[in-house]
Amino acid sequence: MFKKLASLMATGALVASTLMPATASAAVTRSFNPGSLIKGSGPTVYYYAEDGKRYVFPNEKTYFTWYENFDTVIQIPDNMLSTLPLGKNVTYRPGKKMVKITTDPRVYVVDRGGMLRHVDSEEIAKTLYNINWANQIDDVPDSFFTNYKVGNKVESASEYRPADVMAGTTTISQDKGFDDTMAAISIGNTMTGFVPNSMTIKKGTTVTWTNQDSASHSVIGTGFQSDALGYNKSYNFKFNTVGSFEYKDGINPSITATIHVVQ
Repeated sequence: MFKKLASLMATGALVASTLMPATASAAVTRSFNPGSLIKGSGPTVYYYAEDGKRYVFPNEKTYFTWYENFDTVIQIPDNMLSTLPLGKNVTYRPGKKMVKITTDPRVYVVDRGGMLRHVDSEEIAKTLYNINWANQIDDVPDSFFTNYKVGNKVESASEYRPADVMAGTTTISQDKGFDDTMAAISIGNTMTGFVPNSMTIKKGTTVTWTNQDSASHSVIGTGFQSDALGYNKSYNFKFNTVGSFEYKDGINPSITATIHVVQ
């Protein structure tokens, strides 16, 4: 525990509400890929992951450990957004900042997978984050503490190198351990269709379609075809050929979509 921490840390609650600034919105699109930042008509931004879920940024400070601005955020239709299952909260990018809990003076570094490791002394913190180490600490509200898990404490500066940790987790998918050879598509109702409607993946990726609708749907394309899928049932297919593959819902043929496979 740091003797001088309480006097060095600035106080004040973080506002965990909207993320997007009041700027003009880009055109609404039905096309996006794993790793995309997406939003609906509201301001909240989500990370769309390989498991087909949308992961929410609990506050702006968390967002800005991963991104410098909102330039790559794309807007999708609200009914598409609501079709995507909600995942857990995004946690701080490992190595970017140290954190503490608002009701606890202990300071932690963030390791991969939302792992918090208690920094054993002020001297270690200074070695890791230089003389202005206290300015590299963010308060995490108690309500967000459950997003993290606590690991072994850092007893020596050699046990944790911020630059190395950051280099190993350049994306949220890497931080959460998602498989980049996987992708997922949700099937909504007849108004929503396949979500996303168009996706680009790499050759060798396995795509899983999951029906999020109460009515049955199916997936039919050249070289792949599912049975009728009831609610929460899935079908997967591995794309080993480069090209664009159009497919449809065999039960509702007007529902179509495309997967683009690149090298």
